Amino acid sequence: MWRTRYRGSPTREKEEFACINCQQPATNLYIKYSEEVTTLTDCDKCDKTVDKYIEQDVVLVVIDLMLQYVQAYRHLLLNVRIQRPERLFVIFWLSHAAEVWIREREDREEQTTMLADQEWMFYRCLLLSAVEISSFVFVILLFWRLKKDETAHTWRQMISLTMLGYYGNVAVVLSFIFRLSHRLSYQIVMQIFLLVSHIQVQRVLFPTVSDSNNIIVVLVAKTFSTITGALFTQAVNDSFM
Repeated sequence: MWRTRYRGSPTREKEEFACINCQQPATNLYIKYSEEVTTLTDCDKCDKTVDKYIEQDVVLVVIDLMLQYVQAYRHLLLNVRIQRPERLFVIFWLSHAAEVWIREREDREEQTTMLADQEWMFYRCLLLSAVEISSFVFVILLFWRLKKDETAHTWRQMISLTMLGYYGNVAVVLSFIFRLSHRLSYQIVMQIFLLVSHIQVQRVLFPTVSDSNNIIVVLVAKTFSTITGALFTQAVNDSFM
């Protein structure tokens, strides 16, 4: 279950949370009067509930994330803390690598039956996935360096929060079950979904930056990631020729 994310520091004691509607800083999400009586806090700026998702089940939050509601992203990135987030990052990384591995295996005209070849292919996909994700995060960090005054997050938080934009990679489970990885329509939908997810994350991390600039940054990061991955693949293929 989600747990309240605490970002307390000596200089930011009153900015632990944020309104999911306007992203105005808030000191709390709810007020507990007794064991039976609890009221959600209203935002001082927009007069709406600071975070309605704290009363909802995780499944509903995930559904709103899939529907790309920016309020759900603000809830996840600003108001909750996920225990052991590195586990999620590993899952996203393995999912991305598995997606590439399944697609490459199906695209080969001559299917290899040797376990060693299959294993090497998967390891190569793991490295390729790590290179692409690292390249994407690198561009976001460069932008953070330029716009450091417009975000309250540290570079470590930027890496962690940017990585959450890859949650769509877990769809590899469905693609494996229904054999969708080789279909162009599925690949296009997934790429659009991941792009929109990263744009929403970028909007939350840099709320004062215009949407157009955030979109450009994500597109540049994605392009750089794709080019880096292609160069890595070419280098690996050339080394084994």
